[in-house]
Amino acid sequence: MVPAGMIQFGDGRVPDLSSGTCLDDNARVWLVTMFALSADAAFPYAREAGDAAVGFVADAHRPDGLFHNFADASGRFVDQIGSEDSFGRAIWACGVAAGSAVVPQWRDAAIKALVTAQPAIGKLTARHALAYAILGLSAAIAPDAASPIEPGDDGLPGPLRDRLTRLLTGLADGLDDLFRSRATGEWPWWSDELTWGNARLPEAMLRASAATGDRRYLETGKRAFEFLAGITQPGDMFVPIGNDGWYARGGKRARYDQQPIEACAMADAWLAMYRLTHDSSDLRRAQTAFEWFNGRNSERIALGDPQTGGCYDGLLHGGVNPNQGAESTLSYLHADFAVNVLPALRPRIAPAT
Repeated sequence: MVPAGMIQFGDGRVPDLSSGTCLDDNARVWLVTMFALSADAAFPYAREAGDAAVGFVADAHRPDGLFHNFADASGRFVDQIGSEDSFGRAIWACGVAAGSAVVPQWRDAAIKALVTAQPAIGKLTARHALAYAILGLSAAIAPDAASPIEPGDDGLPGPLRDRLTRLLTGLADGLDDLFRSRATGEWPWWSDELTWGNARLPEAMLRASAATGDRRYLETGKRAFEFLAGITQPGDMFVPIGNDGWYARGGKRARYDQQPIEACAMADAWLAMYRLTHDSSDLRRAQTAFEWFNGRNSERIALGDPQTGGCYDGLLHGGVNPNQGAESTLSYLHADFAVNVLPALRPRIAPAT
């Protein structure tokens, strides 16, 4: 059986074909392969992997603008409509591709998807889905300021750019309003609990500010990110909120199971901050967040394998989850490209010692 896209889970290093594939992971693959080809147009296997991911996203797109999420290993979809989060991740990948993809066919596919998805984008309500869509729309309309990779040669058609800008403003206003309605002086966050993918929320506000010039988004993004960093990265080590209990306001924070998606998101958020502040310390802190993969973590255990590109699924107390699933591996590759391989948008900064 030839898998139709990235297989979700691993049994150790071996893909578990029974777990099938999904829109979430193929959107992640698309992002990683865009990073790879931006760094090197001949990067091994990037075009093949990206073509498979783009094909999956296109096949998953329903006529009503929504997406399927889950499919078996042959590519047969096994759901009717995917989650808002998976939809948001697809828009994120499409937005980056529309503004920055070096493969013309990927850019065309992304623009086609964004056109069809517009009505559904405006109906998003879940916090993380809003954040992912904001990341994508920001990168699409202002790739020179808000994309994680260099912009492409062609801008969006004017009418589409105008429509996506209005969508972006509506989503960013909504996420900003939610923050302002829930944040307090001691807990400036969108909810009373820090859970997963935390850094993507402030990153979205920072990227939206870069794309639109709206300082309200910058204020919200900085305030929330400084709060998160004060908890998870106050010094020279990143210690994300563990998913074995999360961190409820007034409660005790969970330290394990630490997840690779958190280190990836934190590194990206520091890079987004740098694009706005030009403070080299933000780059060093992005490097520190990435070094979580290499063993600068609470257990002094490396999760990423630079030889294979694989990554363990989580950091436990005294050990690791030995499986290497798609989310973890792609988070490692994404962060490595963003921090270490793509210096074009910033000077290279040596890791802090």
